[in-house]
Amino acid sequence: MPSDANPSIPAEVTLTLLLEGGQQHTLKIASNNRLLQQLFESIVNRTEKRPQHVFQIPINEGKGVLCFPGERLVGIISEPPLIVQQPNQQQAGQTPAATVGGTDPLAPGA
Repeated sequence: MPSDANPSIPAEVTLTLLLEGGQQHTLKIASNNRLLQQLFESIVNRTEKRPQHVFQIPINEGKGVLCFPGERLVGIISEPPLIVQQPNQQQAGQTPAATVGGTDPLAPGA
């Protein structure tokens, strides 16, 4: 997960969540917010054994909530770009696109 200790990762990231059926919602989130990692994990970990997860994301300065099941999340646009290091890339001997500190699954894009 991005950390405040790494100066190359901004304090805040703008995400556009792409939902099944063509819906989308843009929000700003702190780069150290656990929700950021959970959203990317929902995209990467697409297995039948994965427990169902319902996202409930405060929007409009806390005046509303965006609620959707994790399996409806089909993509994420991030600004600045974040690259997800997929676990199977290392197992297959591939070089990951980017890493932070060698262990962080999210990193700023190139």
